[in-house]
Amino acid sequence: MNSFEQKTYSKLSSDRNDRIRTKRRRSSVGPSDSNKEAKKECDLMAVIVDSGAYTIKAGLSSQQNSTLIPNCIMKAKSERKRLFVGNQIDECRDCSGLYFLLPCERGYITKWDVQKPVWDYVFSKNVCPINDNPVIVTQPLFNFKSIQDCMDEIFFEEYEVNSMFRLNPTDLARLKYAEELKLKDDVPCVIVDSGFSFTHVIPYINGNKYLNGIRRLNVGGKLLTNHLKDIISYRQYNVMEETYVINQVKEDTCYVAENVKEELKIAAKTGSANHIVRNYVLPDFNNIRRGYIQDPNNSDQKEKEESCQILRLNNERFIVPEILFHPSDIGMKSMGIAEAVVKSIYSCPKQQQENLAKNILLIGGNCKFPGFRSRIYADLRSQLPQAWEVNVYLPNDPISYCWEGGRPLLRTPDFKNFLVTKDEYEELGSSIIQQRFNTWMIDNSTANEEPKRAVEVYKYLDKLNSQTIFGKQDNGNNSLETKVNKENINLSMTPPENGDSGTPISLGDEFDLGTGSEDTSQDSFQQPTEPEIISRTARKANLRNNSPENMVSVNKDFESFTSDDLTNSAELFPLGTGSYL
Repeated sequence: MNSFEQKTYSKLSSDRNDRIRTKRRRSSVGPSDSNKEAKKECDLMAVIVDSGAYTIKAGLSSQQNSTLIPNCIMKAKSERKRLFVGNQIDECRDCSGLYFLLPCERGYITKWDVQKPVWDYVFSKNVCPINDNPVIVTQPLFNFKSIQDCMDEIFFEEYEVNSMFRLNPTDLARLKYAEELKLKDDVPCVIVDSGFSFTHVIPYINGNKYLNGIRRLNVGGKLLTNHLKDIISYRQYNVMEETYVINQVKEDTCYVAENVKEELKIAAKTGSANHIVRNYVLPDFNNIRRGYIQDPNNSDQKEKEESCQILRLNNERFIVPEILFHPSDIGMKSMGIAEAVVKSIYSCPKQQQENLAKNILLIGGNCKFPGFRSRIYADLRSQLPQAWEVNVYLPNDPISYCWEGGRPLLRTPDFKNFLVTKDEYEELGSSIIQQRFNTWMIDNSTANEEPKRAVEVYKYLDKLNSQTIFGKQDNGNNSLETKVNKENINLSMTPPENGDSGTPISLGDEFDLGTGSEDTSQDSFQQPTEPEIISRTARKANLRNNSPENMVSVNKDFESFTSDDLTNSAELFPLGTGSYL
């Protein structure tokens, strides 16, 4: 081999060795940090579904915002043959007189033939497909076991999800609140969830729901919309079938008043002095798709408004949301939201009550009323101790705030242990899975109550024994045994049948009418016979001795004396009650 060939061979061999070293170096180093983070994000991706009674918030955890879908099926008068599911209502040409099919009653699923088509639309390819991702779905507080069984069956058998986790929406809201304000996981807080069907007040202590402090109000957005329909139908137009339109009127015009009495005085005025009154232009679904508040300075819209109906809203704007704070205004025997929060805080352990008042979170659609937060703060500030610090937090979007709490849940270290796979569902059954879901973030403990002080019982009977029927005090002992021994005021009395001197008897023995006997009356009085007088005299003589047998007889007399009906007591009324009546 010449020198040229040697140089060429050595160069090729060196290049080959460099390539081998590079491959080994790459294999030993492994993937970069960016690839690791990307892989981690892919592993933690899940489908988050906040299934509410009015809207369903769904979407992948990688999305910034959720998709709001109405949780109902609607029928329109203009298109009788078609059913509108979810967001398909946007395709309806005329939304007047919509007929709603709601799957929930009082917040719980009762009509599965309505809920299943809505979920089918949510998990379709065009909205939010599940694919192979785990599913996080919410359920209302204190959900029924039968409803949970149906949910598990639908998700595992119908949609064939690989894994699923079910929890309450307030659990997600607490995780989001702690992450957003950079609080510790064990910081106590109170969450007020005011939604479509009800309002819940849930205290969280050490990261868990404190069950004894939860309060529920059957007041929600559905009640407010129906009440507004009643008021408008009575005062202006018949809108009892226009639920869709009146709900938009409520969202666009209503607000929460800080001082209702002052607002009522202003609403009673006329002209420019009344700044509450508003004119609301109702939609005609030709030129106007959604109603709006009329602007008197805008001349361009006057032509459109000439053919539309206009609602004049005055005190309805603040009277309707006031039901949330005073349900008794419409005859409901229920407390308001502020009172429920105060009672919830006071039902928790004393060492946590002040900390709970510092972190109060408002979520739900009703919290979007203007002035809602300031009214809650004012009412709580007036009912809680002055030394406590009260903080009320209202997020920018209280409707989708719970859905946003799904991302902090995915970032928890042991989240994969929470998931229930389809194999576990088929092997363990639904009852075992429900225990895992329902015991998460729950505290069943009770508040440590202070020992009750000894209550001094006032003995009315003993007090009465120390007095005669004429109110004169006895100087002796007030006890019953002493009273019995002091009844030895002997009076000589001869029985009517014998002429000789009779045995001395006491006044109480002679006129003893018995306790509660039916023969005693105020008109007739029977004198005791001689055997009865002798037996009573012998019993009184035995009381002077201290033998156990005599003490037993004293106790029997005491039991017969302490009856509930004092008017039949011979000791207090020896002559009967007829003379006093």
